[in-house]
Amino acid sequence: MVIRRSLTAKIGLSIMAIIFIVSGVQYLALGPLLRQTFFSQSGQRLLAAGEQYAQMAGMAGPMMMQTFSQTADAKTVIMDRSGSIQESSQGFKPGAPLAADKTVFRDALRGRPQVLEGTSGLFGATGILVGVPIADGGKSIGAVLMFQPGTIVDSTFRRIEWLLVAAASGGILVALLLTVVVSRRIANPLLLMVDASNRMGRGEYTARVPVIGEDEVARLGMAMNDLASNLARLETSRREFLADISHELRTPMSYIRGYSQVLIEGMAKSEEDVTAHLQVIHDETMRLESLVEALFSAAKADEPKLTINPEPTALADVAQDVVDKLRGPCVEKGIELRTRFSYPDVVLLDRAQIEEVFINLLDNALRYTPTGGSVEIAIFPCDEGIKASVSDTGCGIGKDDLPRIFDRLYRVEKSRSRSSGGAGLGLAIVKRIVEAHGGSVEAASELGVGTTITFVLPKAPDTALTTAE
Repeated sequence: MVIRRSLTAKIGLSIMAIIFIVSGVQYLALGPLLRQTFFSQSGQRLLAAGEQYAQMAGMAGPMMMQTFSQTADAKTVIMDRSGSIQESSQGFKPGAPLAADKTVFRDALRGRPQVLEGTSGLFGATGILVGVPIADGGKSIGAVLMFQPGTIVDSTFRRIEWLLVAAASGGILVALLLTVVVSRRIANPLLLMVDASNRMGRGEYTARVPVIGEDEVARLGMAMNDLASNLARLETSRREFLADISHELRTPMSYIRGYSQVLIEGMAKSEEDVTAHLQVIHDETMRLESLVEALFSAAKADEPKLTINPEPTALADVAQDVVDKLRGPCVEKGIELRTRFSYPDVVLLDRAQIEEVFINLLDNALRYTPTGGSVEIAIFPCDEGIKASVSDTGCGIGKDDLPRIFDRLYRVEKSRSRSSGGAGLGLAIVKRIVEAHGGSVEAASELGVGTTITFVLPKAPDTALTTAE
């Protein structure tokens, strides 16, 4: 829950901060402009009212003036051409001369209506003052002065301003509610991923994350689900491997213990029996040694960065050395071992590690090729560098198993013992070593026909060859 509050709060507060900042900037920037526009429109409305009253000034009496002034929310004075007050909604004395705002009056007499915002000397207040000519027969015979106090304009503007603030507050409230919804919508998938990762950390590799959409969060969810699948597969392989190792260690050790006990207690009846028992002990010891070496090679290949010591070397020479070592087992099993090399094929490689690659590939080929079959090693140049392949006429690998044969601990037939099927380490070691040399490896197979494992190593640069010479 702490994570939920923290993540949701961070997203929500970030969005709310953006909303408040944008709203504040808009208010500060648009407030003065909005006030100026409102005052300008108020002046135009007052001018229109003055022009309307000027048209019926000759027919209007005191009662109509009061009604009109109240309707326009303004104070009204009618002046004759000489500048004397004729009528007033403010109780000015008729015939009194105009003591202030003479500029507005004179401009009105000249046929130029005026709208001014400021302090009026006649009305003794600050507001909007307009002057409109009264015409008769095309001549100005007087003027109408109308004044709207600033307090009235400000009051009206403040009401509008409060309405705008209320509308903005409602918009912000709706935005805040949407922020909560959006922040939870964003946070919930991440929180589900946190929960799934915690479950995977406890070994629950069946944990999955719901994936909705195709955005970055959805792709992260798919990546986590793929990780969980890989971890589940690796855990299954690990358990199978440990079970296999336990069985394979127990079997030879039980033979060694049993036959050695027979020899210690003198239960062997003849020299032939003693020799046979010692041969069993020797064979089982060799099996144990082979298993330990495979485990050691796998641990070494599984290091974060495999250390190699490359030197310019003919790949065919390395392959030929391995062929010479394994020709005897091929003859014993009745398998034909052929080579097809192209010289010179010089690459930068670690000889000991590439020997291990060929040994693992040939060991697999011999293991699964029946008597009378054949194994071929071919080396030839290609566009990417130098290509080497090991082909056999063995039982082949099914399409479902083929993509996973380079996975560490994976075994095609789970029922096989190590004496017939290996521990699922050889090809994983091959892939690790080849990739450490900057190369690539792939497999092709068909059930009942055979398997070909091919790897490519980059050619040695000319500078390396020159240095070697």
